[in-house]
Amino acid sequence: MAPAPDIVVGIDIGQTCSVCCFTEILTLVDGCIQGVSYSLGPDWSEPRSLNRWPCRDGTEKADKVATRVGYDRRSGNLVHWGFETVFGDPEVIVREQFKLNVDQEYEDDRCIHYRDARRWYTDYLRCLHREIQNFFDSSVPRWRERRIEYNFSTPTTWNNPAMIASIEGLIKAAGFADTSKHTVRMSLTEAEAAAIEASSTQYRPGDIFLICDAGGGTTDVNLLEVKAVGRKLELEPLDHVEGVSIDPLSLAEEMLRGKFETLKHSFPNPVADEFWLDVKGLSGDQTFSVAGIANSKMYINRQILKDAFDRQLDKVFELIDSRFAILIHEFPGKHMSHIILSGGLGSSPYLFEQVKLRYQTGGTSPDRSSTPLTVMRVLEPQLAVVRGLVRERTQQLSVDMSTSGDVFAIRRSRNSYGVIVRVPYDESKHSRLPWITDPKDQSRWIENFVDWFIRQGQVIKPDEGVQRAYSATIPAGAQHSLRHVHIVMSTLPSHQLPTLASQHGCKTVALVHYRLTENDMKLKGRQLWFRKKFWKADFTFVTKFGPADLKFQILGRQGVLSSDHDQIEVAFMEASNLKVGDNSAAPSVYQSSAASELSMGSK
Repeated sequence: MAPAPDIVVGIDIGQTCSVCCFTEILTLVDGCIQGVSYSLGPDWSEPRSLNRWPCRDGTEKADKVATRVGYDRRSGNLVHWGFETVFGDPEVIVREQFKLNVDQEYEDDRCIHYRDARRWYTDYLRCLHREIQNFFDSSVPRWRERRIEYNFSTPTTWNNPAMIASIEGLIKAAGFADTSKHTVRMSLTEAEAAAIEASSTQYRPGDIFLICDAGGGTTDVNLLEVKAVGRKLELEPLDHVEGVSIDPLSLAEEMLRGKFETLKHSFPNPVADEFWLDVKGLSGDQTFSVAGIANSKMYINRQILKDAFDRQLDKVFELIDSRFAILIHEFPGKHMSHIILSGGLGSSPYLFEQVKLRYQTGGTSPDRSSTPLTVMRVLEPQLAVVRGLVRERTQQLSVDMSTSGDVFAIRRSRNSYGVIVRVPYDESKHSRLPWITDPKDQSRWIENFVDWFIRQGQVIKPDEGVQRAYSATIPAGAQHSLRHVHIVMSTLPSHQLPTLASQHGCKTVALVHYRLTENDMKLKGRQLWFRKKFWKADFTFVTKFGPADLKFQILGRQGVLSSDHDQIEVAFMEASNLKVGDNSAAPSVYQSSAASELSMGSK
């Protein structure tokens, strides 16, 4: 077991846009662990924010730093980052709003290639890491001798563990794991982290609340029940966390900047019929009457601004309504007591008033019970995620056993996960599925069958994981060969899951390589249909679910976790790792002889 960290760092990389500037935020907590003390007591101290960042004029004091990088137009070299990067410099190309584009499956009108976005993302992280080092050098004595753990949030829309594993690799490449004492942890989703910070207020056990973390690129919702409060917080999810990509108020691509961030946080105040906003990249006093630009400022009518907000609010309402529907149908005796807003857009008075009107005072809430519902905001919406990251981790690390433990004792799976197996053909169940004939005994089997061992929304105990028994027939002499398990996933509802790996909605997540020992096998004698002796292996495949990752174990016979099973290698597979072709069109990875080497059932 790895030693506990001495310093926990929470990092939330935000999506910067012209309308809502959601930026990287860093929160630090120092603690007393194994005799190395930085805080004043044996417990972890309250989260504190790093609030001084380099800029063109020296240092800017802010709880956040812009997610931007600037490259020299001629050489292509990185020259600025964060607040140092300003618009209007003809020698510098500014890159921003790239956080969501690091996902291969994300698409927007800008058509940014994910490889470019990942290069900008890595450069930004490298600059951020350097600034963290500068902070520690000037603030924390002998910090290089201490163990540091960097906890990164993940957007709820990043639901593919293979993609998250790739991002973790970028983070490490940027320097966050450059020594053996520095580790990276892909931590909670943004909605989960925000919920923890929101729960630091005095809620009571039994309260059910919905956290709505509305940001510049995504809006996430999480429906939770408070199980315990005080120094040991415990929350229980009533459904899987959900998120959608939200266009940054549709005005981001109109090159607006400057005052719009202020307007976003203060709208509908001040009450005015028109606004003049600085145009990004337009220096001097330039006027283009046709475009509504005067003195390098663009005229925006109040109604246009309101319409932009309302289009995004409709998406937020749709998400919230879906959680009400789940609560009403699956938990008929329970009622929501609070809707809590967080995130940059969550700090908007306009969003707050509209959500309050719809669900608290307007009589249009989907929940028709008499239970009063209150719409609230976290105290500092833009800091909710990073503070939640730190609170969750430090509760786990607390030296006081009465306050230590997981905030989420159970989780609900965001996706469905399965293993590719071969199963005996049963005409009563499989009449419409293709089958093959085994030449050894003329038995019929279905290849590339997906055994869905976890389904979306299913309750998971992180410490136990999910276990599934499988068997394999291994020729004599091949018992020490490397074997493979194909892990697939689907984001489709449970009742729409594909049966075969080649069908629509099934994505490859990982290829797990493992070796069994002879202790896991029995040597079988010759059969009439099989001239040589063979090994029959029976074992249990275990999947453990972290907040944003997957881990695997092999249990041998009698459920023994042997040290021989430690050498499991996992190759996470994004779309770029597969051969050309759509997952829905039976990619060749499924056609390998190893794809269905596991069996369920026998004849």
